[in-house]
Amino acid sequence: MKKTATILILMAALGLNAQESTQQAFAQAANTAQQRLDKSLEEYKLLLNQIHAKKPILGANLDDIENRALNLRDEASNAARTKATFDVEVSQLVKEKASVIETNNYIQSTLLNEYIRRFQLSIDPSEIPLYNDTLIASLGLLDAEEGTDDNTIFKTQMDVIDLALGRVEKMIGGTSFEGSATVDGTIIDGSFALIGPASYFTDGQGTVGITEGMINNRANIYVLAENAAGINAAASTGTGVLPVDPTDGEALEGIRHTITLKQELKAGGFVMYPILSLFTLAILIALYKTVELFRVKAARGKDIDVILDHLRSDNGDAALAHAKSVGGPVGRMLCAAVENAGEDREVIEEVLYETIIKTQPKLERLLAFIAVVAATAPLLGLLGTVTGMIKTFKLITIVGTGDARNLSSGISEALITTKWGLIVAIPTLIMHALLNRKAKGVVGSMEQAAVSFINGVTEMRGESAND
Repeated sequence: MKKTATILILMAALGLNAQESTQQAFAQAANTAQQRLDKSLEEYKLLLNQIHAKKPILGANLDDIENRALNLRDEASNAARTKATFDVEVSQLVKEKASVIETNNYIQSTLLNEYIRRFQLSIDPSEIPLYNDTLIASLGLLDAEEGTDDNTIFKTQMDVIDLALGRVEKMIGGTSFEGSATVDGTIIDGSFALIGPASYFTDGQGTVGITEGMINNRANIYVLAENAAGINAAASTGTGVLPVDPTDGEALEGIRHTITLKQELKAGGFVMYPILSLFTLAILIALYKTVELFRVKAARGKDIDVILDHLRSDNGDAALAHAKSVGGPVGRMLCAAVENAGEDREVIEEVLYETIIKTQPKLERLLAFIAVVAATAPLLGLLGTVTGMIKTFKLITIVGTGDARNLSSGISEALITTKWGLIVAIPTLIMHALLNRKAKGVVGSMEQAAVSFINGVTEMRGESAND
């Protein structure tokens, strides 16, 4: 028990000591914390003082920064608007550049090329030796395959333009140059005087003329001997009286291209042969029928009266002899009438009508052929024109429409067959009308003679019956 109590007393004493120690530790910790808190508060106060001291400066700096930020935002907005404006302008410039490039390509590849080709066709035949080499070289470069430098092509085009402008300057004041020309198929050297669109030639020995087309790759000269003095003076001194063609070559073209019948036959083609063959046959037949029909004597009332007088006198032989003297189909009809004068009226009418019917086809024989020729000739001419136009359009597909002169000549040649078709049709139609009228006139005179004879015989029989 004593041990237990002793132990409890010791434990209590130890507990009291531990509690005191704990309280002391807590007090020391609180004291330390309080010191730290005081120090922190002093530092906090010091920091607040520092902050309060720097706050106006920082506020001013903040205002400056905000103002700068606003300015930068305005600048950014202006820059964005400026950029958008520049983008629009750049887009427009890109479009304008593309349009300019397209226009330039069109001018270079189409207009300039077309001008060069037309320039080659527009120069006077006498000038071809002067410009032909340059034009051929230029056109060869333009027609070359892809790969040719554009600058080289453009330079070539500009060279041709300069050449054309130089030619225009010379033509305004007139120019002269040496060259060779074709005169009546012979190549002659001489001088050319080019004034405006007209070109004149002289060999200095009396052969003078105006340029008209080309033959053998040289200017062809239409000789104008009556204007020798003026042309020679113009070629040598630049002054002279020159002939001028106000039709721009059409008059010389018409004179130069006046073709003969043989040339027309060749130009008209195969259709010309049937047209002229039919025309020849129609003319021969018309001549034959003219002779045949105009040799036929018309029945005269006097002949009918003589025959009836012989029949009244009962002189049939004399009546028959007079009827035979009339001749032709009318005489044959009167002979048949006299031979059947003793028959009934109906029989006489049938005999005379039969004679007229037999005679009419003979009189109108071959006239139908002339009518057929008159109707067929224009159709054959139209056929020749159609075939000629087909050839002309084929020529257009090959060489194009650049040379209207050749095309017009081809069309005129195609119309030759139509011209000859009408030349054949009009006279044959007139001949058929005249000959047909003549044949009908003969038949009409026969019918009139038949009626007169029948009426005379009937009247004669009535007189005999009354006697």
